[in-house]
Amino acid sequence: MMIQLIGALLIVSATTLVGFTFAAREKYRLKELEEIERGILLMKNQISYLGTPLAQLLEQISWKTQGVTGQAFQDIAMKMMERQGNSAEEIWERVWLEMGKKSYLTAVDIEELIAFGRTLGFLEKEQQEGSMDMLLFYLREKQEQIKKRLEKNGRLYYSMGVLSGLLIVITLL
Repeated sequence: MMIQLIGALLIVSATTLVGFTFAAREKYRLKELEEIERGILLMKNQISYLGTPLAQLLEQISWKTQGVTGQAFQDIAMKMMERQGNSAEEIWERVWLEMGKKSYLTAVDIEELIAFGRTLGFLEKEQQEGSMDMLLFYLREKQEQIKKRLEKNGRLYYSMGVLSGLLIVITLL
């Protein structure tokens, strides 16, 4: 009887943790998108008013952003400063593809970031600002979608974890 009780508790605990994991993934993705938005806003302001060189600008942004975003901006800045013959676009794409594996960003998020990176260094200031505005629009829209989904489904994830655990325990008993 004691072994069955311990087994039941383990099953319910495990399925509850799965529910928490689903909700947490969305929260972490939301935070990463917010940090990217913050970095792009900083970039836009710097390009609009100061005209700072891109590598130096990205390094400054890396100090002001956290997590995967800060690391990505730092890596991009360092690789641009090394000047190994790669274009800003190639460096941007490679770093975000690497960071995508370490983050909660989706493939669509990474693709949007890469599409933005294709405009780095090639366009005039006004065109770069327009490109940044498009990326900012995407980021804000995704954040709103995630917030709505978390409001709607957040408790559902937790409840489903607990209830599925109880269903398994009852089935096994």
